[in-house]
Amino acid sequence: MGLPLLDRNLVKLKPQRGAITLVVSLAILMLSTMVTFNVSKAILMEQKITNNESRATLAFEAAEAGMIQAMAYLRNDPDVDLDGVVDAVFDTNADGEGDTNTMDVGTGSVTVTVTDLSGNLTEFAISAQGFSDDRSATRTISQVMVTINPLPNSPSNPVISKGSIIISGSATVHNPEGHSTIWSGNDIDLGSNNSTSTEVPDAADPDYPGCMDIPMSCDLVDSSNRQLAGVDIIENDSSLGSLTVDEFFQNFFGMSRSTYRASMVTIDTTPGAANAAIDLATHEVIWIEGDHTFSGVTVGCTTSVTGNNVCPAANTKPSIVIVNGNASFSGTPQFYGLLFVTGSVDVGGNTNVHGAMATAGNATSSTGGSLDVWYSSSVLGGTSMAGASTGSAGTWKDF
Repeated sequence: MGLPLLDRNLVKLKPQRGAITLVVSLAILMLSTMVTFNVSKAILMEQKITNNESRATLAFEAAEAGMIQAMAYLRNDPDVDLDGVVDAVFDTNADGEGDTNTMDVGTGSVTVTVTDLSGNLTEFAISAQGFSDDRSATRTISQVMVTINPLPNSPSNPVISKGSIIISGSATVHNPEGHSTIWSGNDIDLGSNNSTSTEVPDAADPDYPGCMDIPMSCDLVDSSNRQLAGVDIIENDSSLGSLTVDEFFQNFFGMSRSTYRASMVTIDTTPGAANAAIDLATHEVIWIEGDHTFSGVTVGCTTSVTGNNVCPAANTKPSIVIVNGNASFSGTPQFYGLLFVTGSVDVGGNTNVHGAMATAGNATSSTGGSLDVWYSSSVLGGTSMAGASTGSAGTWKDF
């Protein structure tokens, strides 16, 4: 006997209700899968962004560290090996001379490029490219570094004294580049020593006068001695003698003593510590506060110079020595650059100056003392590398 009609319809409806449930379940499962996939994708993307930011930060920090170390090396001495070319900036073997431009910084690394913009190692364009640990991220920063000239008004003759000059010992003053040797705001007395003289370019030199444009190339001839003062000696110049000590200082350095000491000096020392501090000092601006006696020091040369020997040109790195007080000398002190004294000078021993000497007081050479001064514009010009170095305003870039 068959089912009633109503029951047969109910049997047909049950499978239809199950199909709807299956469809809804599948839809919910698909939506859940899509949500889970998108959430996972978002998480992965966020992790990737975080990792990229971390690597970018690491690369920037490596570049910044490289820039700082490069500037520190260049401030100290950009040409340690004296080949006239800027050194590599990282000293990996601790011998005092840079040997590579690439260095590890933490888990990252940096490569530095230095370009000498000035041609005389006083202005550099520095570029530091930092890399992350896997080198997938890189950042570059750049800066121009300049060395401020510590001697904007360089002397044009070997010996300058605002006060008098009295030679009781002996002195020889050479100027291969011009016809003036000693300039004083007061009296000049060359004494009675037969070895006291001045020398200027010899007009009979076949290369004269062109040789005066090339330091140390002219033949020289005696101009003044104890018996005769030549035209190379200028004394009682009121324009010089009437200056105050501060005006005399500013004439060469372009600023007051206090400002110069605070901004330009690289070695600031006392008389008690000075001889040890300045011996073999190269490319430095030295300030000695108080009266000082120099004893057997060599300044402005990488090797000690004794007796009548001279510093080889390749070893000459001129410095500026400023004594804010009186100065005296013993032994055989050697100076390459400018020796400037705000007080008086008393020369004892065998004192040699290559460049120029200036004093705001009187200058005397004691009996038995010997002063030998060679004017050199190239040596004085070399002091330009001794000044304070700084980043040039507006040149920093981190892109």
